[in-house]
Amino acid sequence: MSLIIATFAALTLCFAPAPGAAAISARRPLQGNDTLASAQGKFELGLFSPAGSSDGRFYLGVWYKNIPGQTVVWVGNRATPLSGVASAELRVSVDDGNLELVGPTFASGSPVIVWSSNLSSSSSPGSNNTAEIRDNGNLVLLDGSNSSNVLWQSFDHPTDTLVPDAWLGENKLTGEYQVLTSWRNAQDPAPGMFTDTVDPNGTSEFFYMWNLSRTYWRSGVWTGRFFATMPEATRNVLFNQTYVETPAYRRVSNALYNSTTITRMVLELTGQTKQYIWVPATQNWQLFWAAPTVQCDVYALCGTFGVCDLSSQPSCRCPPGFAPALEGDWTVSDWSGGCRRSAPLWCPYNGSTTDGFVVLPNVKLPDDSLAVGAVQSKAECESACQKSCSCEAYTFSTGRCAVWHGELRNLQQLYADSGVSRSDVYLRLSAIGLRDLHNTVSKGGKLSWLVLVMTLVGVAALGASVILAWRILLARRRRMANQKGSSLTVYS
Repeated sequence: MSLIIATFAALTLCFAPAPGAAAISARRPLQGNDTLASAQGKFELGLFSPAGSSDGRFYLGVWYKNIPGQTVVWVGNRATPLSGVASAELRVSVDDGNLELVGPTFASGSPVIVWSSNLSSSSSPGSNNTAEIRDNGNLVLLDGSNSSNVLWQSFDHPTDTLVPDAWLGENKLTGEYQVLTSWRNAQDPAPGMFTDTVDPNGTSEFFYMWNLSRTYWRSGVWTGRFFATMPEATRNVLFNQTYVETPAYRRVSNALYNSTTITRMVLELTGQTKQYIWVPATQNWQLFWAAPTVQCDVYALCGTFGVCDLSSQPSCRCPPGFAPALEGDWTVSDWSGGCRRSAPLWCPYNGSTTDGFVVLPNVKLPDDSLAVGAVQSKAECESACQKSCSCEAYTFSTGRCAVWHGELRNLQQLYADSGVSRSDVYLRLSAIGLRDLHNTVSKGGKLSWLVLVMTLVGVAALGASVILAWRILLARRRRMANQKGSSLTVYS
C-alpha cells in the first residue's frame, strides 16, 4: 500500500488554462447546446446524455473538462430528464432569482421547469443573481448585490460523487443532509438503492445503507485522526481527510496536498464506495481503495432471490428455476429487480400445495429466518415449510430447522476458502417449475453427451485421415524406391 501511495503522490495532471465563460444570469442563460467552463478549465457545466444510452434523455451535469471520456461528478435533474436540448436553457429566474433548468420533457413537449435551486424569494432577492462553475467543481448561485454571498451551491446537494473540497454530513441549521446516492444504473442517474450518510443519531460514524433501511457497512467513529475501520482512506499522502463538527454542521471532507492531483470518491451503483486517482501516463482512473472491500458484502446487491457469486461475471445470477425479473436492467448492471420464479407457485390454501424444492448449495444464509421447533429431520423441516403457502425456503443443518416467509435477499455463494459457514438452502418451486427445471437439466445433459460424441467422432475422423495420409505417403515412397532400383545398370 505504501508503494502505491508513494507512486500516486507523484502523479499530477496540469490542465491547460482556459478562459472562464461569462457567468449565467437572467440576461445570459446557458443554452442547451452550450457549456460553461470553470476559470482554469478544470470542470465543465452543461447538458449531457449518459454514455451508452440511446433514448434521448438529457441531464444537467458537471464533469471534468480535460479528461478523455465524460466523467460526471454531479447531476441536477436526476429523476426528471429532458427529452431534448434545442429549446432547453439554464437560467436565473427573473421572478425569484433562482437558478432553474427549463426544457421539454417526455411528459410535456413544451418547455417546463424541470430543476431549480428552489430557494425562497427571501433567500434569493432578485434577478440580478449570477451562477458560475468553480475550479473545484462547485456550481454556485451568487447574490446579485453581493457576489461573495453564496445563496446556493451544488456541494450542499451531492449526487454519487465526492470531489476534494466538497463534503458529506449534516447542516444542523437547516436539518439537511449531504448524502451520496448511487445511480440507478449505468445509463440512468436517477437515485439508486444505495446511500452513504452520516449517522442520524449524531455520532461521527458514516453508514452505507440499502433502500435507506438496512445498514451494510460502517466507517467507524472518527478517532481524531481517521475513521476507525478505514485508516487507509484517511491517512495517506494524497489528501487530508478530516471530520469537523461545529454548532452549524458536522461533516467530512478531503483537502488535496497537491492541487494538481485528481481524485474522486464514488458510491458505485453496485453499492461499493471507491476512491479513484487519475493517472496521466495511462490516461485511466486507477482504483485506490474500496469499501466494503468484498463486493458481495453489499446488502441485497442482486435483489430478491438473486445470488451474489464472486467467481462469476457479472457477480449476480439467478438460482435454478428463476430468471431475472427485469432482463433489460441486468444488461446495464442494475440487479436491484432481482429474480423471479420461471413458473409461479401453486398454493390455494395451507396444506394444499404440490410445490417442491430445489437446493441451492453452499450459501451464506439470508437474514430474517424463523426457527422451527420440534423438528427432528430434514423431511420434517421441508414438510413444515411446504404446509405454509407463505414459506419461500428452508434450511436444515445440525438438527436445526429454519424457514423464510417472504422474499429472500442477500444470498451469497460461498466456497471452501471463504472462511464463512456454508449451508444449503432449499428454494420453493411449483410442480411445473420443477418439471421445467428437470427438462432443462436433461436437455443440457443430452446436449453435453451429443457434444462429447461429436467431439470423439471428430477426433477419430482426424486420426483416420492422418493414418490414411501416412499410408499413402509410405506407398508412394516405396514405388519411387522400386523404380529407382530397376533403372540401375549392372556391370560385371
